[in-house]
Amino acid sequence: MKAKSLLLGFLAGGAAAGISALLTAPASGREARQYLKDSKETLKSQLTDLKAEIMDIKSSASFASKEGKTAFKEFSKDIKFSLNNWKNEIRPHQQELQRELQKIEAAIRELEANLNLNK
Repeated sequence: MKAKSLLLGFLAGGAAAGISALLTAPASGREARQYLKDSKETLKSQLTDLKAEIMDIKSSASFASKEGKTAFKEFSKDIKFSLNNWKNEIRPHQQELQRELQKIEAAIRELEANLNLNK
């Protein structure tokens, strides 16, 4: 019984919707079909243009990505080269500073020893 009621409800609702659509349509069927046909061509044209623009953007993004990778690799190589040069340049100064620190430590030990003898 419920299935029969449900089916009758769908049929009545469908009929009401169809009648309502026919009575409230702003144009005749022929005009509506022509409007849809014209709109379809415009929409197709716009979609084709949009697709071309999206492909251009995709191509540009791909190119930018490749260029970015190349630039980053070069930058990374330059940084490594600069760091190695800097390390090589400071190595003699670093060794000199270590020798100076050893001399200062030796002088401190000598002063401590002299102070302990004077006590």
